[in-house]
Amino acid sequence: MENDIDLLTASTALGVATYIAIMIGYVARHDLGFSGGQIRHGAIFVAVAIGLAIVLDLLGRRPRKTG
Repeated sequence: MENDIDLLTASTALGVATYIAIMIGYVARHDLGFSGGQIRHGAIFVAVAIGLAIVLDLLGRRPRKTG
């Protein structure tokens, strides 16, 4: 079993995530009435939380033996 992600899957995931971020930003700005600063601070907080979760996941893994 391979755990590799091919280019098509990665680019599709990036495109879908970008589209969802644009839709959430639009709803937050126009429907919920948040200001640009509020949206920016929330986005920074979420980005730091996701980055921290990725780092903790990578640091918690044990090195694999090759060969």
